[in-house]
Amino acid sequence: MSPPKSRAKQLMGRTNSAVTVTGRTLSDVPALNLFEATPNPYLLLAPDGPTYTIVGVNEAYLRATMTERQAIMGRSIFEVFPDDPDTPDAYSSRDLRASLDRATQTAQPDRLPVLHYNIRRPDGIFEERHWRPLQVPVLGPGGEVVSLIHYVEDVTESVLDARKAQTALTASEARYRAIVESSIDYAMIATDLDGVVTTWNTGAEHILGWSAGEMVGQTLDRFFTPEDRAAGVAAMEMHSALTCGRGTDERWHLKKGDVWFWASGEMMPLKSDTGTVIGFLKILRDRTHQRETELALERQTMLLKTVTDYVSEAVFRLDPDGTILLVNPAAERLFGWSLEELRGGNFHDILHHHHEDGRPFLAEECVFVQALRDGQAVMAEEATFFRQDGQPVPVECTSVPFHLEGQVSGAVITVTDITERRRAQEQQQTVNRELSHRMKNVLAVVQAIATQTMRNATDLDAARNILAARLIALGKAHDILLDTETGGAEMHALASAALGLHDDRQPGRFHLKGPPVAVGEAAMVSLTLMLHELATNAAKYGALSTAKGTVRLTWQIVRSDGPPVFALRWEEEGGPPVVPPTRSGFGSRLIQRGLSNASGGTVELSYQPGGVVCTLAAPLAEIEAS
Repeated sequence: MSPPKSRAKQLMGRTNSAVTVTGRTLSDVPALNLFEATPNPYLLLAPDGPTYTIVGVNEAYLRATMTERQAIMGRSIFEVFPDDPDTPDAYSSRDLRASLDRATQTAQPDRLPVLHYNIRRPDGIFEERHWRPLQVPVLGPGGEVVSLIHYVEDVTESVLDARKAQTALTASEARYRAIVESSIDYAMIATDLDGVVTTWNTGAEHILGWSAGEMVGQTLDRFFTPEDRAAGVAAMEMHSALTCGRGTDERWHLKKGDVWFWASGEMMPLKSDTGTVIGFLKILRDRTHQRETELALERQTMLLKTVTDYVSEAVFRLDPDGTILLVNPAAERLFGWSLEELRGGNFHDILHHHHEDGRPFLAEECVFVQALRDGQAVMAEEATFFRQDGQPVPVECTSVPFHLEGQVSGAVITVTDITERRRAQEQQQTVNRELSHRMKNVLAVVQAIATQTMRNATDLDAARNILAARLIALGKAHDILLDTETGGAEMHALASAALGLHDDRQPGRFHLKGPPVAVGEAAMVSLTLMLHELATNAAKYGALSTAKGTVRLTWQIVRSDGPPVFALRWEEEGGPPVVPPTRSGFGSRLIQRGLSNASGGTVELSYQPGGVVCTLAAPLAEIEAS
């Protein structure tokens, strides 16, 4: 390490106006050419503290300090720029030397705040100057400090302007200080152009907790959150104030003790009497309670929105005139209008404008309009509303008004689509009517069966047995009816049920064969009774009266040029010889007339010696009719 003096001489080797550094001139080093050409004031100092010899200077520095190169080169910076003896309270050289010492010792740049350092003019008179100095160490290959770059920014004009403004401000403060200081609801904070606090009112002490003594001289960052400090929010507010006239402030801040609070306020440029911006005025108000209330309301609103968005009922909020203010997605799905089309429209005019029969529905007649005007609730009122495509929709509505300061301020209406309920009610009514009709028919059939059975009976026991068997067959037919959703039955199932009473479990007694045919309700009872009568006669006199007799029941659908025909054939075999009856009883008449009357078909009974044959031919459509 060279002694400080020899180091300074080494750095001072010159060729014309260029400074020699370790054997090379500044002009030989491209990077150092910038030192000479830059418009910013720079000195190059030897790290020979406490002397700090000037070994290089650029033209900008010479102009700023009113000095000449040959007069200052090789001299201590503090010899060239001594303290102003007329400003004993300014410790300019002391503060500058301390900064240079720190930069030399730490090998790190060292910046000073604004430094009051007066400059001696060529005539020997000191001129007031204010600077922002920065010392930057230049490191050698081994990391040692080989020189110091001393940079200064002349901020004299800004400081003097600020001082003038402060003087003017001080003069005017007497007029409004009482007002400002007595206001404890607002923090009023004045700063300089760098955001350093210059004024801190009573309201600021009350809201933020720090006293004026604690905050004057500090930056605004102190009461911003760490996140906002990192993001440079205070600087952005100042920029907005300068460019837009004001910077808004709606965010969390910190009180003394790192207590968070929600502040609302603005930052505005603070101007002198001449219109020059000399700083900023920041006004804050503690809005924590209001913010918490808003957040609670937002949570409630979000909860309500979540509920209304996912309920199946349409929900409308109306103003006192019936204008739709809010509406949920279910209304869009139910009525076909978009939410944007519904909002702002009149509830009655859009949805309830006509009666179901097409007559116009005046608003004065509408129970919902009247209830809204009167402030009355309407509960579970059924009505007919209309979709966007004009289709009517049966609905059930509940309208609940709400009041503010004793006046009706609107209503909430929920609308439920009751189309399915109406359809279910209509279906129930249809079922009830059909059941009544069926019961009447059944009673008529029972009455006819009972009358004819008793009229032709030879004794009461025989009549009882015959009547019971016929009623059982009738019951079987109705069991099949109740077991099917269509009101009819498949032919094979119907025949099996009708012949079940006469099935003695002997193999081969009945042979059933035919394609699937859906027998409708109208023909089903008659067909069941016909098969029952045929089986009863066969059990008494025909094939089923012997151990080996059989019955073959077949059916088919005959398709020709005309409508399809259902053809059924009953054929007995293996019974005793058949003798045609001398007279026709009720059973025979039931066989021949019952189904023909019900289906419009023809029935023929043939008493062949080998067994009874019964044939039926009827339009298929009549057989399948419900």
